[in-house]
Amino acid sequence: MNRFEKELTPSDVNQRLAVTKGMLEFLPQIDPEHDVPIRVLDETSKVYVFYLSGRQGRDKKPVFQAKQWRVFVKERGIAAGDVMYFWQEDNAFYQTEYRIALLKPLFP
Repeated sequence: MNRFEKELTPSDVNQRLAVTKGMLEFLPQIDPEHDVPIRVLDETSKVYVFYLSGRQGRDKKPVFQAKQWRVFVKERGIAAGDVMYFWQEDNAFYQTEYRIALLKPLFP
């Protein structure tokens, strides 16, 4: 099982999540013409759909687009410095399923 850990930055929390090379190793390939929907379950089994997008210009890091990501951030009360865990699991119905969990630091 691939698992990725990231300490969230202010821009991850306030804008959109910058997807790193570690996450890209197990996410679907980016489509330069269309955002790719990624079905993600949190630790309570609530489903979110984030949209993976390649960015144009100098900084071409892919991102989870702001609209759906920000819903997740707001519902979960996420802050910069929280640690996100993201991984892929096999699921008999969906074949591949993505999971997300958060850890808030004890001492901010």
